[in-house]
Amino acid sequence: MRFAPLALTLALAAGTLLAGCGTDNASTPATVATNAPSPFQFTQSAGVFYKDYTGPQRPAIDAVAAGGALVAATQTIVLDAKMAGPVAAGAPNYYVWGIDRGGAANAPFPDESAVSFNAVVVVTADAAGALSGVVNLLAGVPAQPVTAVLTAPDTIEVTVPVSLLPSTGLAASAYRWNLWPRSAVGGSATAQIASFIPEDALAPLVAR
Repeated sequence: MRFAPLALTLALAAGTLLAGCGTDNASTPATVATNAPSPFQFTQSAGVFYKDYTGPQRPAIDAVAAGGALVAATQTIVLDAKMAGPVAAGAPNYYVWGIDRGGAANAPFPDESAVSFNAVVVVTADAAGALSGVVNLLAGVPAQPVTAVLTAPDTIEVTVPVSLLPSTGLAASAYRWNLWPRSAVGGSATAQIASFIPEDALAPLVAR
């Protein structure tokens, strides 16, 4: 019974949002960020894949560390993710952060029932190592481009202005997130979502 809403939610969370950014979301060559990424809040061993995942178990979508921070001085949210291997390998690869801005009701993943969200930030990596990012509020409004860079061949940092993630009940400092890399978009979670970090939980933003 859970898979009907799952298909609709994932189409929004990883398909519609990519098209919704239009020509403004052109891929740009990945660069090394000038600021060091925030310390990762969560780490896990390589090879920890979503228990229901049936897709290719490649290192580029095997999350081994992730963190999220609110930078008060710039009013931005910075999300960092480290994979077990270079993100360009086997590309395109997709990195989705679900964001709970308050009252999130989407919780569509079998065996990850604590992962709920009402906005998503998605970074796409291509085979040349170019990254493009968007934020989507899942509310019928166009997706907006955001800046994503490589801080290492296996590590992504994406910066999202708080203004692009308006509150639905929580202060920005209380937003929560979860990261799920995908091998493809538009299909079922069990076929395409490789890993979650943190496992079956939402993580708070830390202050930076």
